[in-house]
Amino acid sequence: MVDSKDFAVGIFDALARRRRQNLERISKEELYDFWLQLSDQSFDARLQIFFDMVDTNVDGRITREEVQELIVLSASANKLSKLKEQAEEYAALIMEELDPEAT
Repeated sequence: MVDSKDFAVGIFDALARRRRQNLERISKEELYDFWLQLSDQSFDARLQIFFDMVDTNVDGRITREEVQELIVLSASANKLSKLKEQAEEYAALIMEELDPEAT
């Protein structure tokens, strides 16, 4: 259950970063706004949440290491130990697809 909690904290932190907030507490209104963002099923909304979760240093760029961290976090939350073991390989493949000209 700890891994699921870590994943939930990661989502919360990503949503707070997007708003440039450092929240220790959250109001009902903020919680509702977060819920609306999470429940938006559109591709653009899902992609934005993914990007926000990956871009942990908020520099507007995604690195292989950041992708790998998210894969490990997601694999842990979903109890996918095999995926967790291969996170580095999958992160490299994702980055190759996203940025084929990177060195």
